[in-house]
Amino acid sequence: MSRNPTLDILRGALLMLMTMSHLPTVWSGRLDQPFGFISAAEGFVFLSAFLAGSIYISQREMHGRRGAVRWLLKRAFHLYLLHAVLLVIAFTVIAWAAVELDRPQLRNLLSFYLESPNRAALSAAALIYQPPLLDILPMYVLFLLLTIPLMKAVDRHGWNRVLGISVVIWVLAQFGLRKLLFELVDGYFGWQFPFAALGAFDLLAWQLLWVLGLWFGVAGLSRTQQAVQSQSGGKVLNAALLLSAGLLVWRHVHGPMGFSNPATSLFWIDKWSLSPVRLLNLAALLCLLVSLRGEIFRRLPIAPLAALGRSSLWAFFAHLLSLLLILLALEHDEPADGLTGLAVLVAGYCTLFIAATLHRQWRTRNSFAG
Repeated sequence: MSRNPTLDILRGALLMLMTMSHLPTVWSGRLDQPFGFISAAEGFVFLSAFLAGSIYISQREMHGRRGAVRWLLKRAFHLYLLHAVLLVIAFTVIAWAAVELDRPQLRNLLSFYLESPNRAALSAAALIYQPPLLDILPMYVLFLLLTIPLMKAVDRHGWNRVLGISVVIWVLAQFGLRKLLFELVDGYFGWQFPFAALGAFDLLAWQLLWVLGLWFGVAGLSRTQQAVQSQSGGKVLNAALLLSAGLLVWRHVHGPMGFSNPATSLFWIDKWSLSPVRLLNLAALLCLLVSLRGEIFRRLPIAPLAALGRSSLWAFFAHLLSLLLILLALEHDEPADGLTGLAVLVAGYCTLFIAATLHRQWRTRNSFAG
């Protein structure tokens, strides 16, 4: 498939937002979700699924179903290797230095490994143990593997049934399905595995976002474009604009939680269980984005974002590695502010663009050598 500059720009922008979210500064809480109750993680997962669905169909048309499955397995294996490298670094150099230098943030991040290294290492290799900050890549790998039976189910039963089952699982996840299944499995096998070690993301909820992204990449984009361009498209866009604006104001006026009482509001805006407001926010922004023409993005002076998006995987890998080093360099667990916070931001963003530049140069040299 030929590259789509708009998708590269979006990936670059999402990577910059995710970096803001991860960097331990006092500004991260306000700036990591600038468009409402929607973070870069939702955008990245949806966009990754969209590309996976699009490329799967393209590979199947050219090489058959086996060729498409082979591409998915190769992509998943590639991501798994990058994740494994991060785990090795985190469980050796970073863990040792965190203990020796007494870094609270890193000790908390690797708490299960520090308590039980062998069990943690084995379960992390099996993508069960997912330490904070290192949980995006394993989720991506698992969802890529899930795509194989999903697309087979679509071929047999159609998208309506697959989407319907996905929605049911998402609804059950809002009411604690993951915790229930974990307690049943843990009670039966007696693993003594901490629930928090499964990772922050509830995969039973986030699978809906992946399934929607796959559908969007296979058939949903054209249908959404038709809906936006139809006679009633103006009403759809107006509703999407009002919803996006309302959630934007709500997010920044009332703070990250939105409501004053977290006990009653968490269900509606919780990120980790992909709560309803976040899906609505994503749907509204998606309608607005689809209504824009790609030429608008190409005419804007945002070439660095496109370059970053073309090397997003390697830039993301470098970002996670640099983040571990930044946490190692900070002596306190409080978010950095002032000149220290500014230095953290500069270091974090420079890492992104340096990694993207190095990857682009490496790719250019290899293409000439070939």
